[in-house]
Amino acid sequence: MLKTKLGISIALVGAAMYFLGMFSFIPAVLLAGYVLIAEENEWVKRQAARMIGVVLLFGLLSIAIGWIDEIIGMLNIVVRWFNDEVYLKVPGNLTGLLQYIISIAKDVFLLVMGIMALGMKSIKFPLVDKQLDKFMSSEQ
Repeated sequence: MLKTKLGISIALVGAAMYFLGMFSFIPAVLLAGYVLIAEENEWVKRQAARMIGVVLLFGLLSIAIGWIDEIIGMLNIVVRWFNDEVYLKVPGNLTGLLQYIISIAKDVFLLVMGIMALGMKSIKFPLVDKQLDKFMSSEQ
């Protein structure tokens, strides 16, 4: 069984990063930073970068959903210039529902990736893996 410099198996460190990513981004990034700086195993380094990429991707999706309310608010300003009685709004708190869906999807995805990491396996996530291949290749 391969071990890190701390004596912990690399599969456990890989899984811990994903599980930490479910609960809090800061400890997950600190652990991933340690792995990227201090560890030599390519698999665990790739898992660290993948975890950060997945969490950032879901964060960007969440930000984009939050913009829906902002855009509707700006449209309200323009519409109210012409008709004071018209008020636009997002139907049925759709943005809140989408935020919950993104949050649950992120947690489920990180949970599955963490469980897979315990067996030193990984799920292909094309959006993130494409960028990882681009930035983590040893060929310059």
